[in-house]
Amino acid sequence: MSGFVDVHHHFNPPGSGGGQPGWSPERALAEMDAAGVARAIGWPGPVQAASVEAARTRAREVNEYGAALVRRHPARFGLFASLPPLADTEGALAEIAHAFDVLQADGIGLVTHYGERWLGDPAFTPVLDELDRRGALVFVHPQGHGAGCDCGMLGYQTGGVSAPWLEYPFNTARCILNLMASGSLRARPRIRFIFCHGGGALTALLGRIEGFSGWNDFGPERLDALFPEGVAAEFGRLHFECAQAYTPEAMTLLRARVADTQILFGTDYDRFPLTHSVERFARLDLPPATRDAIASGNALRLLERPSST
Repeated sequence: MSGFVDVHHHFNPPGSGGGQPGWSPERALAEMDAAGVARAIGWPGPVQAASVEAARTRAREVNEYGAALVRRHPARFGLFASLPPLADTEGALAEIAHAFDVLQADGIGLVTHYGERWLGDPAFTPVLDELDRRGALVFVHPQGHGAGCDCGMLGYQTGGVSAPWLEYPFNTARCILNLMASGSLRARPRIRFIFCHGGGALTALLGRIEGFSGWNDFGPERLDALFPEGVAAEFGRLHFECAQAYTPEAMTLLRARVADTQILFGTDYDRFPLTHSVERFARLDLPPATRDAIASGNALRLLERPSST
C-alpha cells in the first residue's frame, strides 16, 4: 500500500463531545490525502453514560456510525469498535459479537482502566477470554487520573499541566504491567494488543524492573513468579503505535526493546494534526525496510483477521 496506515485515529460521532470543532469524515479524508495517509483505523472513544442501558445504547450507536463510515469509504477507513464499560460483562460480550459478526470491525478499542480496575483484573476475565477466542486485535488507549492515583497536586488543567503529559504514558505503563504480572497476557496469547504512544513510560522502565533481580529484599524469585518468561520477552510480544513518540530517543529505545515488526504508525488525529506525526516520522533515521514496515506493512499484517476457534 502506498501511504501510511494510521492505527491511532479518533472518530467523533455526533454527540460524542470529543475532538476538535468542525470534525467531519470529509475533513478527515481531505487531511489524510494532504498528509499521505492512505487508511485510518478509527476508534469512537470510550463510552460513558449514566446507566448500564444507556452505555449499551451509546456503544451500539457509535459503532454503527463507524461501520457506516467504513462502508462508505472501505479503502480509507477501518473500525476499532467501542464497548460499554467492562464491568457490564453481558453488554460488553454482546457488543463484541455485534462488532465482529455484524459490523465486521477490524478490532476492539479499550481503555487502560475502568474505574479502579486495570485490564488484567479478574473481573474482566470473560471479556478477555472472548477476545482471545476470536484472536482479536485490541487497541488500548490511556485515560487520565489513574485508578488509585490521586494526582490533583499537579493541578491538571487548572495549573497548566496537561494530564496527557504524564498520566497517559504512566497509565499505559500501569496497564501493561498489570496485564503481564497478573498472567493475563500469558493466558490469552491470541489477543493482539496495540498500546499507544510507544508503550508509554514502561519502555524506559523495563531495565529498572529487570534490575530488581539483584536486590536482596526483592530478588529474582519474585520476578520469575510474576514474569516467568521474562518481563522483556512479554513486553516484546506486544505492538505499539508511536503517536507523540517520533523522537530519535523514543524510537531508539522502543526498537531496542521490541522487533521492528511490533511498531506501528499512529497520529492521534484529530487531537493532533496528521502532519504532526508524518513530519516527525520523516525526520527519523530508519532503514528503508523498517520505515516501510512501520508506515504500513506491520499494520496491514495485523489487520488480516484470523479465524476464531
